[in-house]
Amino acid sequence: MRDVAAAVGVSVKTVSNVVNTTGQVGEATVRAVRAAVEELGYRPNPLARGLNSRATDTVTLAVPGLGYGYCAPLAAAVFDLAEAEGISVVMEPTGGDRERELEVLRNRGGLSDGVLLMPASVTAQDLKELPSPAPAVLLGSRRVAGPFDSVATQDTVAAGAAVRLLLDRGASRVVLLGGEREAGGDSVAALRTEGYRRALTAAGQGFAPSLVVETQRSSREDGHAAVAEFLGASTPFDAVLAIEEPLAHGALHALRRAGRDVPGDVQVVAFGNDEDAEYSSPSLTTVQADVRTMARRALDLLTARVREGTRPRSHIEAPLTIIERESTFSYA
Repeated sequence: MRDVAAAVGVSVKTVSNVVNTTGQVGEATVRAVRAAVEELGYRPNPLARGLNSRATDTVTLAVPGLGYGYCAPLAAAVFDLAEAEGISVVMEPTGGDRERELEVLRNRGGLSDGVLLMPASVTAQDLKELPSPAPAVLLGSRRVAGPFDSVATQDTVAAGAAVRLLLDRGASRVVLLGGEREAGGDSVAALRTEGYRRALTAAGQGFAPSLVVETQRSSREDGHAAVAEFLGASTPFDAVLAIEEPLAHGALHALRRAGRDVPGDVQVVAFGNDEDAEYSSPSLTTVQADVRTMARRALDLLTARVREGTRPRSHIEAPLTIIERESTFSYA
């Protein structure tokens, strides 16, 4: 649709109006758009067809905040894919607040045709008791049982893979930065801690709670303070797995100030999608979600739900990929 708009010199929305016979468009523009559609071989995407049968041609994207995990690149992917089909996206930052998440799912007034929600606080019981919710797809690390389709990342599996990478590179004492000492729970930190725990146990190393560092925030400041404290206490460690990328950047700064070589003395890996990872010094090995594929699959699920209403729930597993850079390279 974007290519058609560019060829004719009109907006994507105008092309959408012509293709879906909505809105007011002049005859000359209609002819030009239809000619370009034919010439370029454009065929309407199911997303646009599904939502255009509704009232708003709008979806709501609700995330805790753009600074949270991979929310920013995920939001960019959702906006880009939706815009290409003439669909509007309304951003709703929830701050991870339970009531705000529930309010988005209630969709009072029908402000959008459906919701893409990255849940941080709502529970399965909350969703079970929610009356007449909007069509919705849950996104991200946290899996909440309930009446909605979902696209979930495999954080426990990915954390285990990151630990195995560090062990394969010669590490023997891996600090988990931002993790949770107590097992259980469905938070992002808990899921990644479980993968860390399982990988160490499988490798015969055992789980040492003293190497799990809980932080108040996933910030550079907290990462720096935690690693500086470890260094000051002379606690031996030779690798760091950070559950969020800002923690790792703080850790790198603390290690540099202490004269520790990365990766010679300490290897560092982080969950993240920030382009800073490639340009930090040294560049940072990251565990990354394919946010564009997540956005595509979530929009497709939402389209099907809006169009078909009652249908079996779908759950899609979205793998994470380790992008290895200088912070774990072996120079031996």
